[in-house]
Amino acid sequence: MPRKPRISVSERASETSMEVLLSDPRYRKRLENVFDEPSAPIDLKDSSKECRWFNAAKGTDHIWRSKRKGWDQVKPEEVRDLQQIGGYNVSPEGYITRGERGQEVLMSMPKQVRQAIQAAKTRANMASMGNPNAMKREVVEAAGNQFGSEAADYLNSRTGPVGSITDTYERVERVEPE
Repeated sequence: MPRKPRISVSERASETSMEVLLSDPRYRKRLENVFDEPSAPIDLKDSSKECRWFNAAKGTDHIWRSKRKGWDQVKPEEVRDLQQIGGYNVSPEGYITRGERGQEVLMSMPKQVRQAIQAAKTRANMASMGNPNAMKREVVEAAGNQFGSEAADYLNSRTGPVGSITDTYERVERVEPE
């Protein structure tokens, strides 16, 4: 059975001109990020902070843990334009939530702190990259914590595909939101 061609051909006359595509900022933004973004950024009145949604359904103590890590819940008066959020609710305590039972909570943190945390994560990941023994030790330790010492011993004793860990570097372009 012949394969379908991987190339699609279209008539130039049927193509949309770039003027039309770039005439509306929404179209331009969509073309810049064709796979869309997981969550639209929300502007706060305090521009030194950034926010994101946390889902309490992830774990019974997920919001509590996030607060302990430095995230603070957001109140409606902290948001520059509430229309940018779309559908939301206000919890009895006065914080912005969404979802059926208000399980998604909007939380914020200073941008500089978040960037420092992300940089520290990157450094930690880079330190373990290129060291297969360190990576294997982390995997064995995680397996032991989650599944018990038998699983850890099994993985530690393997030298084949299960016990051999390789890593690679991939360059990913980082694009700052506008």
